[in-house]
Amino acid sequence: MKSIKKSVAGHMEKLCQEIGPRATGSAGNKLAVDYAAEKFRLLGFDVQLQEFPCMNWQNDGAELIVDGQAVEVEAAEYAMPCDVRGEMICVQTIQELQAADLADKICVMYGDLCKEPIMPKSMVFWNPEEHQAIIRELEQKQPLAVITVSFLEEVAVPIIQDGDFTVPCGTVKGKFLPSLINKKNAALRLFTERRAAVAANVIATYGKGKKLAYSAHIDTKPTTPGALDNGTGVATLLTLAEQLVGTKLNHQLEFVLFNGEDYYSMPGEMTFMAQSLNQPEEYEFAINVDGAGMQNSSTSYSLYECSEQLSAQLDTFSKAYPTVEKVEPWPMGDHMLFAGAGIPAAAITSTQIYLLMEAVMHTPKDNLSIVDFQRLEETVQYLVELTKYLN
Repeated sequence: MKSIKKSVAGHMEKLCQEIGPRATGSAGNKLAVDYAAEKFRLLGFDVQLQEFPCMNWQNDGAELIVDGQAVEVEAAEYAMPCDVRGEMICVQTIQELQAADLADKICVMYGDLCKEPIMPKSMVFWNPEEHQAIIRELEQKQPLAVITVSFLEEVAVPIIQDGDFTVPCGTVKGKFLPSLINKKNAALRLFTERRAAVAANVIATYGKGKKLAYSAHIDTKPTTPGALDNGTGVATLLTLAEQLVGTKLNHQLEFVLFNGEDYYSMPGEMTFMAQSLNQPEEYEFAINVDGAGMQNSSTSYSLYECSEQLSAQLDTFSKAYPTVEKVEPWPMGDHMLFAGAGIPAAAITSTQIYLLMEAVMHTPKDNLSIVDFQRLEETVQYLVELTKYLN
């Protein structure tokens, strides 16, 4: 059998170098889904492609001219196309937004309105009223376009990423705020397109009995090779499947590659909840892998919906692995699909992954150069033995 590290590296090279970005609905996403599905089939798994409708968003750039001067701008993800010109109105609080007359104007949002990304309208898991109020005001006032100013000076963090939002939206780095404040007129062009598409989750099963589920999301944001987010998760599960084939187990193994964790409405997750999680009693335990294998970081696990006895048993088991440590639960991620259905679950990630959230995740910097393949090998070994322990 191929070594674990070599197998993980091979899957990572295929996903992150040869295929590259794997945004839900894109050609790269389909290549990744087909690749993973074929790998599971060759191992003898029963494979289902769980399809759902989505958007294949195309982005060919953006242009912004403010009082005759060009300002660097990016189209916000899923933004509608536009070619508009008008007076600029700058607002930084919800009160200013509520008072502003935005008809036939370009709205520039900064400050308190852009302190964090705004949840999409269709997000059911967490969507604060503060976010909803901003979107309601914009949709009621219908400006020609919206330009959001990132809370980071050097990264154009898109504040609005919503395929259901109908006002064209661009985003600029925080350092360009002075180029917008107290200016009069702007011209914004977004060369984007929303195309109807179909994507799919990969569900691969092996054996019979109550289910042990392993999940990772296969999609990425449009411009990143998605090494840690989440090529390492997919590569870990594909290699884990290779290691477990032929092992005598009393459970059915179910590997789920979600498609849409980095998509605004999480359509793959929603489809899986509706079609596959309607009988949670079929599941014994679920493990989600996302963000594993970061350099200079240990691997962490957190537990959800576990009894005190099960938690104690898993903690005792994990103490035998010096590079694995327990952390506090994090109530966001695909593990919450299982936990929300009352299924005992664990989330596997890198302990220090939060250090990369703002400046690396979802960017071209999330590539193979920041992956620790030795740590991934250890993660696979940990999951192999954990499977046998749970069995």
